[in-house]
Amino acid sequence: MGFTGQDIVVGYDDTTASMAAVHWAADLARSTQSGLHLVHAWTWPLLGQGVTGIPVLDPTGPRNQAMRLLDDAAERIALRFPEVTVTAELLQGMPREALEEISERTDLLVVGTRGLGAVMGTLLGSVSRGILHDAGCPVAVIRSDQHRAGPVLAAYDGSEAAGEAVDEAADLAAAWAAVLRVIHVRSGSHAPSSGGAEVWRAGSRSRGVLEEGAARAAARHEGLEVQARMIEDRTVAEGMLSAATGARMLVIGHRGLSRGAFGSTAHAVVLHATGNVAVVRPAKRE
Repeated sequence: MGFTGQDIVVGYDDTTASMAAVHWAADLARSTQSGLHLVHAWTWPLLGQGVTGIPVLDPTGPRNQAMRLLDDAAERIALRFPEVTVTAELLQGMPREALEEISERTDLLVVGTRGLGAVMGTLLGSVSRGILHDAGCPVAVIRSDQHRAGPVLAAYDGSEAAGEAVDEAADLAAAWAAVLRVIHVRSGSHAPSSGGAEVWRAGSRSRGVLEEGAARAAARHEGLEVQARMIEDRTVAEGMLSAATGARMLVIGHRGLSRGAFGSTAHAVVLHATGNVAVVRPAKRE
């Protein structure tokens, strides 16, 4: 299961970016009849230590404050989205490890992009790269909960991960009654320079890949409007970013045809996108 499963988890820490992620996830939960689970990573504050190295600051106060922060957010969301079952959980440990652990037992992990502070860390720094590298489920990186127009985009290059991205994007588009646009990017480095028959063959291969992705999406949901677009740009990442302008969501695989666990293209897209991006990862759970 993926975006339209029964469990959507959001990392929350009382920032504007984090609250946008919560609102986006609650809207998706309402559209897909899913449950919403807010989590907050918390560690013991070591503001003072005795001579033996044992913390002298009682963690009860800060822990209770963190739990109140989480409960208040859950109550606000429950009032705004009464159709959604909202739960909250305080996770003990460092953010990256806590989010990775919970990702292995959920269907979608949703995070914001900026201002995650001392508790959650800077998302598009080491914490986010770690989450995107090791998560056991799809990860949605949300910049705004206001992107409600435009199509859902799925980037497809023929790889297994890209096929999973097409499936998840189709599920999203169907849940939102939105158009699904499947894109295939031909980068400048892959465009043959000799011309003639070689150019034609390369273009034919690319068109075949694009048609394959669009057909996969159309077969996923009857009645879903699927568009196919060939994109040419200097790099695959730049082509994706350009195509995603005005889109409701861009869905990509965690890696393409490369062998790396988390591809450089995927990382560049997540880092530089101005809209919402979802990275589809294979589930680690049975």
